[in-house]
Amino acid sequence: MKFSHKYIIIGAGSAGCVLANKLSENPSNSVLLIEAGPMDNYSPIKMPLAASSLFKNKKYGWGYETEPEKNLNNRTINWPRGKTLGGSSSINGMLYIRGQANDYEEWEKVGNKGWGYRDLMKYFIELENNQNHEDQYHGNFGSLWVETYEPILGASRSFLSACEKYGLHKNNDFNGEDQEGFGNYQVNIKNGKRFSASDAFLRPALDRSNLHLLTNTLVEKIITSNKKAIGVKVKNKDGSNIIGCTSEIVLCGGSINTPQILMLSGIGPKEDLMKHNISVVEDLPGVGQNLQDHLTVNISYKINRLKTFSELMKPLGMIKNLFEYFIQQKGLMTYPASDIGVFFKTNDEVQTPNAQIHFAPGAGKYNKNGAMKPSSGITASVCNLRPKSRGHLTLASSNPADAPKIYANYLDNEEDIQWMIEGVKKTREIFKTSPMQELEAIELQPGSECVEKSDIAEFIRNESLSVYHPVGTCKMGLTKECVVDDQLKVRGISGLRVADASIFPSIISGNTNATCNVVGAKCADLILQKR
Repeated sequence: MKFSHKYIIIGAGSAGCVLANKLSENPSNSVLLIEAGPMDNYSPIKMPLAASSLFKNKKYGWGYETEPEKNLNNRTINWPRGKTLGGSSSINGMLYIRGQANDYEEWEKVGNKGWGYRDLMKYFIELENNQNHEDQYHGNFGSLWVETYEPILGASRSFLSACEKYGLHKNNDFNGEDQEGFGNYQVNIKNGKRFSASDAFLRPALDRSNLHLLTNTLVEKIITSNKKAIGVKVKNKDGSNIIGCTSEIVLCGGSINTPQILMLSGIGPKEDLMKHNISVVEDLPGVGQNLQDHLTVNISYKINRLKTFSELMKPLGMIKNLFEYFIQQKGLMTYPASDIGVFFKTNDEVQTPNAQIHFAPGAGKYNKNGAMKPSSGITASVCNLRPKSRGHLTLASSNPADAPKIYANYLDNEEDIQWMIEGVKKTREIFKTSPMQELEAIELQPGSECVEKSDIAEFIRNESLSVYHPVGTCKMGLTKECVVDDQLKVRGISGLRVADASIFPSIISGNTNATCNVVGAKCADLILQKR
């Protein structure tokens, strides 16, 4: 073997950056962090409004797509995943959401001791540097910058007024005692620039002599001996090499790459591995199963009384905004994916909010190349927070360079489509209130002709998109379909753990990035036997 390290971390993403920081705090720990993509010094990564331009950029992202989705009229759905330092935190919408207490209580109920809400809250607080909230729910001295994004455009302020008029209550903190209500999102943006996991956790640690970083390096498989992980096979510009590990290897590749690497290493469903002539090291049927994601659909309106992104980004406006951004780090280029959020219940039977709105003072559609073509208008994108449908992914081949086949299986459970229909109806009702009507709001999508329940269902099947929150493909738990235990150890293989969104037993009620940071921090403590 070419080299040997005490710990090897595969993937410098939202969890991997935290883990690398914490494991390397002790100078006696030799830590190797391997990232398939390049450094994150590409200017559009830092510019918040440029996030969507990265979705199909194959240099800084994986550019995944699902297989044709049978319940979405056989459409393939874009699934962008980051491939650079910071992982998906370097291409995401920068919203800071933790989910609901019940999400984590459910994790603990199914056998994951130490993963309840109170257990994980200390990690959220420890990592956070919140600029707006000082209370028992927040930290003010951590590495991760969190601040409230104040809406710049009047259309966003009008939407806030519409939510209040509709009867929703103002919520100044979606990550506090109660998630329900409407308000401004908190974001990972500092001085007008994206503040990724790389910025928060990795960059401050890179000058440590015991932390080694390999970029543009693809992990082809994990090397095992007598069911113990002892190294990794990698490929980069120097060719293929095997790097040894004396203690533990941690997979932080995310919900797509982590199960793919496990299967390429002979750890996964026996039948699937044999199809590709991969020697079976450990028959783990749950690898690649239990896939969950948030599905969303855009409700768009044209307004006549206020300017939106489209009008303000015409050539002269673009020059003005670029100047304002590069000189003052202010203006429209600092916009996250959404500035206004709403969490609400679609019906009286649910106990906590089961729908989320991402509002933006702009509109548009993605073209076949994944680029957003803007149009005049505003958009409220509404999603089902707790889908019951489950998908899976499997290898396309034994070639590590080939993307796996992703079957999200959206809307397979009838309750999912019902909740989305209810969510669309309530979102449209917000737009019927006087603050929106004063703007002369005219519905563009789905359109006034879309009235019946069946019409709304068909609209959802034709137009819905991913919110880019895939989780669950290496499920944590006690049952035989679980891939890791509550210590994040891969079943049947010693010296190997998983720390990323793939370990989520069930999806959380909101954006997933902050929880991935926490998974990385908790994994470090489990390895170092702290707490």
